[in-house]
Amino acid sequence: MISKRILLSLLAVTVILILKSSPAIAHKINIFAWAEGQTVFTESYFTGGKLIEGGLVEVFDPAGQKLLEGRTDQKGEFSFKLPQKTDLLLVLTASMGHKNDFTLKVENADEAAPAAEPAKITGELSPDTVTVDMRQLRTVIEETLDLRLKPIYRSLADAKRREGPSLTNIIGGLGYIIGIMGLILYVRSRKKK
Repeated sequence: MISKRILLSLLAVTVILILKSSPAIAHKINIFAWAEGQTVFTESYFTGGKLIEGGLVEVFDPAGQKLLEGRTDQKGEFSFKLPQKTDLLLVLTASMGHKNDFTLKVENADEAAPAAEPAKITGELSPDTVTVDMRQLRTVIEETLDLRLKPIYRSLADAKRREGPSLTNIIGGLGYIIGIMGLILYVRSRKKK
Protein backbone atom coordinates (compact mmCIF):
# COMPACT_ATOMS: atom_id res chain seq x y z
CA MET A 1 0.00 0.00 0.00
CA ILE A 2 1.13 3.46 -0.81
CA SER A 3 1.15 5.86 2.08
CA LYS A 4 -0.38 9.30 2.00
CA ARG A 5 3.05 10.89 2.31
CA ILE A 6 4.37 9.11 -0.78
CA LEU A 7 1.31 10.15 -2.78
CA LEU A 8 1.66 13.77 -1.71
CA SER A 9 5.37 13.68 -2.54
CA LEU A 10 4.59 12.20 -5.94
CA LEU A 11 1.95 14.87 -6.53
CA ALA A 12 4.38 17.63 -5.50
CA VAL A 13 7.09 16.30 -7.84
CA THR A 14 4.57 16.12 -10.69
CA VAL A 15 3.45 19.71 -10.12
CA ILE A 16 7.08 20.90 -9.97
CA LEU A 17 7.89 19.09 -13.22
CA ILE A 18 4.88 20.64 -14.91
CA LEU A 19 5.83 24.11 -13.75
CA LYS A 20 9.43 23.60 -14.84
CA SER A 21 8.44 22.42 -18.34
CA SER A 22 6.17 25.39 -19.10
CA PRO A 23 8.95 27.97 -19.59
CA ALA A 24 10.69 25.68 -22.05
CA ILE A 25 7.61 25.67 -24.26
CA ALA A 26 7.07 29.40 -23.81
CA HIS A 27 10.65 30.16 -24.90
CA LYS A 28 10.78 27.91 -27.93
CA ILE A 29 12.33 29.74 -30.86
CA ASN A 30 11.44 29.56 -34.53
CA ILE A 31 13.23 30.44 -37.73
CA PHE A 32 11.51 30.78 -41.09
CA ALA A 33 13.38 31.28 -44.37
CA TRP A 34 12.68 31.73 -48.06
CA ALA A 35 14.69 32.49 -51.17
CA GLU A 36 13.99 35.34 -53.56
CA GLY A 37 16.25 35.03 -56.57
CA GLN A 38 19.79 34.80 -55.23
CA THR A 39 18.96 36.19 -51.76
CA VAL A 40 17.80 34.19 -48.74
CA PHE A 41 15.65 35.98 -46.16
CA THR A 42 15.05 34.75 -42.62
CA GLU A 43 12.78 35.78 -39.76
CA SER A 44 13.35 34.58 -36.20
CA TYR A 45 10.96 34.78 -33.25
CA PHE A 46 9.92 33.20 -29.97
CA THR A 47 6.72 31.13 -29.84
CA GLY A 48 4.69 34.07 -28.51
CA GLY A 49 5.70 36.20 -31.49
CA LYS A 50 8.46 38.26 -29.83
CA LEU A 51 11.21 38.90 -32.38
CA ILE A 52 14.72 37.60 -31.72
CA GLU A 53 17.27 40.39 -31.85
CA GLY A 54 20.95 39.45 -32.13
CA GLY A 55 20.32 35.74 -32.66
CA LEU A 56 23.13 33.83 -34.37
CA VAL A 57 22.14 32.28 -37.70
CA GLU A 58 24.59 29.69 -39.05
CA VAL A 59 24.21 28.32 -42.58
CA PHE A 60 25.38 24.78 -43.42
CA ASP A 61 25.46 22.78 -46.64
CA PRO A 62 24.03 19.21 -46.82
CA ALA A 63 27.43 17.78 -45.82
CA GLY A 64 27.37 19.80 -42.61
CA GLN A 65 30.05 22.30 -43.63
CA LYS A 66 29.47 25.81 -42.32
CA LEU A 67 29.11 28.27 -45.20
CA LEU A 68 28.42 31.52 -43.36
CA GLU A 69 26.92 33.07 -40.28
CA GLY A 70 25.30 36.31 -39.22
CA ARG A 71 23.11 37.94 -36.60
CA THR A 72 19.46 38.90 -36.72
CA ASP A 73 18.61 42.61 -36.64
CA GLN A 74 16.10 44.34 -34.35
CA LYS A 75 13.25 43.02 -36.53
CA GLY A 76 14.46 39.42 -36.12
CA GLU A 77 15.58 39.37 -39.77
CA PHE A 78 18.78 38.24 -41.44
CA SER A 79 19.45 37.94 -45.18
CA PHE A 80 22.36 36.75 -47.29
CA LYS A 81 23.32 35.91 -50.85
CA LEU A 82 22.76 32.28 -51.75
CA PRO A 83 26.25 30.75 -51.29
CA GLN A 84 25.59 27.70 -53.48
CA LYS A 85 22.68 26.01 -55.22
CA THR A 86 22.01 23.26 -52.66
CA ASP A 87 19.63 22.75 -49.80
CA LEU A 88 20.72 24.74 -46.77
CA LEU A 89 20.40 24.05 -43.05
CA LEU A 90 19.92 27.27 -41.09
CA VAL A 91 20.61 26.95 -37.36
CA LEU A 92 19.37 29.71 -35.06
CA THR A 93 20.90 30.15 -31.61
CA ALA A 94 19.29 32.73 -29.34
CA SER A 95 19.92 33.83 -25.78
CA MET A 96 20.34 31.26 -23.01
CA GLY A 97 21.18 28.50 -25.48
CA HIS A 98 17.79 28.29 -27.21
CA LYS A 99 18.27 26.59 -30.57
CA ASN A 100 16.21 25.61 -33.60
CA ASP A 101 16.85 24.94 -37.26
CA PHE A 102 15.18 25.23 -40.64
CA THR A 103 15.97 23.40 -43.87
CA LEU A 104 15.63 25.57 -46.95
CA LYS A 105 15.06 23.72 -50.21
CA VAL A 106 16.66 25.81 -52.95
CA GLU A 107 15.71 23.64 -55.90
CA ASN A 108 13.83 26.56 -57.45
CA ALA A 109 16.56 29.14 -56.97
CA ASP A 110 18.31 29.50 -60.29
CA GLU A 111 21.79 30.71 -60.92
CA ALA A 112 21.74 34.32 -61.90
CA ALA A 113 21.75 34.36 -65.67
CA PRO A 114 24.40 36.56 -67.18
CA ALA A 115 22.90 39.60 -68.80
CA ALA A 116 22.42 39.07 -72.48
CA GLU A 117 23.64 41.65 -74.90
CA PRO A 118 20.90 43.85 -76.26
CA ALA A 119 19.68 42.88 -79.67
CA LYS A 120 20.97 45.07 -82.47
CA ILE A 121 18.16 46.39 -84.54
CA THR A 122 18.79 46.89 -88.21
CA GLY A 123 16.25 47.86 -90.79
CA GLU A 124 12.56 48.04 -90.14
CA LEU A 125 10.78 46.10 -87.41
CA SER A 126 7.83 43.93 -88.12
CA PRO A 127 6.18 41.19 -86.04
CA ASP A 128 8.03 38.64 -88.18
CA THR A 129 11.49 40.09 -87.44
CA VAL A 130 11.22 40.69 -83.68
CA THR A 131 13.23 38.19 -81.65
CA VAL A 132 13.13 37.67 -77.92
CA ASP A 133 16.16 36.82 -75.85
CA MET A 134 14.85 34.12 -73.50
CA ARG A 135 17.39 34.94 -70.78
CA GLN A 136 16.31 38.58 -70.71
CA LEU A 137 12.66 37.59 -70.67
CA ARG A 138 13.26 35.11 -67.86
CA THR A 139 15.13 37.72 -65.81
CA VAL A 140 12.34 40.27 -66.24
CA ILE A 141 9.69 37.70 -65.25
CA GLU A 142 11.66 36.56 -62.18
CA GLU A 143 12.23 40.12 -60.99
CA THR A 144 8.55 40.93 -61.41
CA LEU A 145 7.49 37.77 -59.58
CA ASP A 146 9.92 38.50 -56.74
CA LEU A 147 8.39 41.94 -56.28
CA ARG A 148 4.84 40.58 -56.40
CA LEU A 149 5.50 37.59 -54.10
CA LYS A 150 7.43 39.45 -51.40
CA PRO A 151 4.25 40.54 -49.55
CA ILE A 152 2.98 36.96 -49.66
CA TYR A 153 6.23 35.63 -48.18
CA ARG A 154 6.01 38.31 -45.48
CA SER A 155 2.38 37.33 -44.71
CA LEU A 156 3.32 33.67 -44.44
CA ALA A 157 6.14 34.50 -42.05
CA ASP A 158 3.81 36.66 -39.94
CA ALA A 159 1.15 33.95 -39.87
CA LYS A 160 3.71 31.35 -38.83
CA ARG A 161 5.02 33.66 -36.10
CA ARG A 162 1.56 34.32 -34.68
CA GLU A 163 0.27 30.75 -34.77
CA GLY A 164 -0.97 29.42 -31.44
CA PRO A 165 -0.10 26.25 -29.59
CA SER A 166 0.37 23.13 -31.66
CA LEU A 167 -1.74 19.99 -31.39
CA THR A 168 1.14 18.31 -29.56
CA ASN A 169 1.20 21.09 -26.95
CA ILE A 170 -2.56 20.87 -26.45
CA ILE A 171 -2.55 17.07 -26.09
CA GLY A 172 0.43 17.28 -23.72
CA GLY A 173 -1.38 19.83 -21.57
CA LEU A 174 -4.50 17.68 -21.45
CA GLY A 175 -2.33 14.71 -20.47
CA TYR A 176 -0.91 16.67 -17.54
CA ILE A 177 -4.39 17.69 -16.41
CA ILE A 178 -5.74 14.14 -16.66
CA GLY A 179 -2.70 12.81 -14.77
CA ILE A 180 -3.12 15.31 -11.95
CA MET A 181 -6.86 14.63 -11.76
CA GLY A 182 -6.12 10.90 -11.60
CA LEU A 183 -3.77 11.42 -8.67
CA ILE A 184 -6.27 13.64 -6.88
CA LEU A 185 -9.08 11.11 -7.38
CA TYR A 186 -6.82 8.29 -6.20
CA VAL A 187 -5.92 10.18 -3.03
CA ARG A 188 -9.60 10.97 -2.38
CA SER A 189 -10.61 7.35 -2.85
CA ARG A 190 -7.92 6.26 -0.40
CA LYS A 191 -9.25 8.73 2.20
CA LYS A 192 -12.75 7.25 1.97
CA LYS A 193 -11.56 3.71 2.73
